[in-house]
Amino acid sequence: SIEELDNLLKLVVGDVLISAAFVSYAGPFNKKFRDLLVKEKFMKETAVIPMSLNRKDPNPVGLLTDDSTAASWNQQKLPSDKVSIENGTILTNSDRYPLLIDPQLQGI
Repeated sequence: SIEELDNLLKLVVGDVLISAAFVSYAGPFNKKFRDLLVKEKFMKETAVIPMSLNRKDPNPVGLLTDDSTAASWNQQKLPSDKVSIENGTILTNSDRYPLLIDPQLQGI
């Protein structure tokens, strides 16, 4: 309905801000620092901006990709761990080739 769309429209700015920050800045870091960056920095800086993410356990990957896309990556031999899914998300949402951490050395 129009009311639901109006409510979702209010959340778009926050969702886009967190998604863009994740794609732009999280790639070169390991999982521990990525989580710290999202939870401590991104979420604190955007505390007054409405968004659809859970503030206690934010997951920007959920905004940028869906489960079927991640499953297709797994079928193409991408490991199913969280860092690999985040790397795939960053890669598919970037205009240029990003700098990424590759702990399984899949890119070699």
